[in-house]
Amino acid sequence: MANPSEKKNGFWSREIDLTTGNLFKKMIVFTIPILLLSLFQLLYSSMDQYVVSNFGGGHNSFDAISSNSSLINLLIGLFVGVSVGANVVVAKAKGQNNPEKAHKAIESAMILSVIFGIAMAFIGYFLAPTLLEWMQTPKQYIAYSTIYLQWYFIGLPFLMVFNFGASCLRAMGDSKRPLYALLACGILNVALNFLFVIGFHMNSNGDDVSAVGMTTVISQAVEAILIVLFLMKHDKSTFAYFTFKGAKLYKDETKEILINGIPAGLQSFVFSVSNVFIQSSVNSFSIPGVLSEDVAVSGNSASIQIEGYIYIVMNSFSTAVVAIVAQNYGAGNKENIKKALWMSLACSGVLGLSLGGICVLLYQPLLSIFIPESSFLSEGVSVEEAHAMYEQALEVGRERLLLVGLTYFLDGWMDNTSAFCRGLGHPNTPTVITFLAVTVFRIVFILTLWNNVEFFHTLPWLWSTWPISWVLAISCYYMFVPSYIKKAFKEIDLRKTKLEPVETKA
Repeated sequence: MANPSEKKNGFWSREIDLTTGNLFKKMIVFTIPILLLSLFQLLYSSMDQYVVSNFGGGHNSFDAISSNSSLINLLIGLFVGVSVGANVVVAKAKGQNNPEKAHKAIESAMILSVIFGIAMAFIGYFLAPTLLEWMQTPKQYIAYSTIYLQWYFIGLPFLMVFNFGASCLRAMGDSKRPLYALLACGILNVALNFLFVIGFHMNSNGDDVSAVGMTTVISQAVEAILIVLFLMKHDKSTFAYFTFKGAKLYKDETKEILINGIPAGLQSFVFSVSNVFIQSSVNSFSIPGVLSEDVAVSGNSASIQIEGYIYIVMNSFSTAVVAIVAQNYGAGNKENIKKALWMSLACSGVLGLSLGGICVLLYQPLLSIFIPESSFLSEGVSVEEAHAMYEQALEVGRERLLLVGLTYFLDGWMDNTSAFCRGLGHPNTPTVITFLAVTVFRIVFILTLWNNVEFFHTLPWLWSTWPISWVLAISCYYMFVPSYIKKAFKEIDLRKTKLEPVETKA
């Protein structure tokens, strides 16, 4: 029977019951706000790079910011991944109709977010220059990259609060209010970018990089405040909520969050380690007299920005799958558990291939958004030389889009299957598979064939490690998924048996 409140408000109610009704419709309605949130989040991040590239220091500032992406993902992935644990715990409590447990999990999660955020901000701020040197960041970018990275670390506590809060809301079937918070703060971020860089003339000598870093922190602070207010707001239809009064770390819920979340964080961490190795290899790659380091970095970075928009579509479904599977596992709905996996694979496959193909076909106008030809003009560089560098950067970006952008649907399949395992309460398997099939494979390839065999020492071979590792990971997952489904169904049947009343003879 449908939830009465949902029947009254329809699919567009604030909290969606993901265990009843038409699952496909609910998955789409639930996923769209997650997709839009990620889309705007990336768009606002891209605006930082667009503003400095077109109104600030040109491609030098652009490369200084974009070369941080792999490192940032590496450092914050571990702690942001723990928010997945909060998602699983709250979603299972929702499926079991246990609001008290959900309330304790939410309070514990929000306190953890503050602890992790402050710790990472303090450590990262002072280690920023050293970390960038380890990544072999080109010397001409080190100073600007350090400025941006330090600003990013300052804003980490706010980012953590938002991610944990959004994860808790999604676990209860509410994927809309995190979007509202992000929309408001994203618009603020873009407006402040233009105000600081153009209005306040912070457009040279690294001031542009500092300006966009500062505006990011301001918007993240507002974003964190909004998500906490949303969590505190409650009425008769609210399943669970957050309150400052008496808030503490509850032992059982904190332990459960960490058991489910730390493996997810480690998975993100080890995945990002391989990307840092690849980014470091790109940073130091050049072909004397043919391709310079900064041109290779520009083309690679621009392609990464475009691929990010494909990735968020894939990741939106995997984010939704965790909550959907965990809710249905808690509610004992076996049919929806299987449906969630196959529906997410079908959606990410179709959308991933379509978006990848469009990006490859429109590579020139898309790449030019981030690396306009004018950005290569500087003192001592002629118009002809700038045009040649621009054409080379476009070619580098095109080759990467062909190898990575066109095959990103494979990453969607990998992430959806990983999320499915987590929703069923198997957090360690995705971490081990990611470590072996993705991280170890990529690093071994770089340290052996790519570094030592001339035939393989090309950017296309380096980028090919993405789709190859995705295929390896997917193959590994489907050695375990059937047994996990069987185990979950057996546990559901046992739960139902215990709940059934025992018949007695008259």
